[in-house]
Amino acid sequence: MNDYKNLFVYGTLKRGGRLHDFYLKNQTFMGTFYTEPNYVMVNLGAFPIVFPVKKGTGQKIEGEIYEMDDLHFSTVQTMEEGAGYDTTQDIFLSKGGAIHRIASIFAYPPKYFKGKIESKKGVVSWGN
Repeated sequence: MNDYKNLFVYGTLKRGGRLHDFYLKNQTFMGTFYTEPNYVMVNLGAFPIVFPVKKGTGQKIEGEIYEMDDLHFSTVQTMEEGAGYDTTQDIFLSKGGAIHRIASIFAYPPKYFKGKIESKKGVVSWGN
């Protein structure tokens, strides 16, 4: 029996991103979703980094949810953790303002966030 996990992606793993086909091509796309404003996204050009911040003080991040089998999820987890991201955190994702799904997200440790949280209204998205 194969267990499945939901993963929220917001950068190079999204459709059209340079890592998507390698890691997520055969996984199930569940749709576009948004975080609650509990994160801040920093665009590093080639990829974004998301940091968790105090609940309600961050940005709503747009991304995609994929239902993944254990093998593919573990492969992505190894890659992300190797790049310094924290272990996955379960978060509530909203679409259309309603709490809709629970998924995992890879976020950088908050102690490394040295910037100022930008007060952007609406949704923050990273383009591939």
